[in-house]
Amino acid sequence: MNRAILCAVLMVNVLSAQTSAKSETDTKAEVLKVEAAFNDARINGDTAALDRVLADEYLGFNQWGAKRNKAALMELSRTWRAGSLESTHVNVKVTGDIAIVEGVTNEANSTALGKYIFMRTYVRRQGRWQLLTNTQSFVFDIDMKIHDPELVYYQERN
Repeated sequence: MNRAILCAVLMVNVLSAQTSAKSETDTKAEVLKVEAAFNDARINGDTAALDRVLADEYLGFNQWGAKRNKAALMELSRTWRAGSLESTHVNVKVTGDIAIVEGVTNEANSTALGKYIFMRTYVRRQGRWQLLTNTQSFVFDIDMKIHDPELVYYQERN
């Protein structure tokens, strides 16, 4: 009898761990889907998509240190678009209804090429993920030259 109870408890624990791992994988996939929608909206100037993706209290800092709330980012998207955004080294960490997405983005637009690190905070509200904060940064050395050319660089186009 004790063996049967022990086996049942072990099976419940194993199944619970498998469900939890699958749930975490599904959650990360949901967050990455919203991350992709955010990048697509920036490329296409899609303010309706930005309105859905951005939390009302959104706050972001770009790689130049410009601070923007939701209204300011949506206004910028009406007049400026990223030509392309390609993210690499992306990592998602989820705890409850908060997700942190970090990685490296290669950006190209009509005036420049850039590669920067980013960290975004997503929050799940009423069953959907929204972008709450976004921070991007170039990495400079002490002489204000771009540090680590493999990871981060910025080059003005002529």
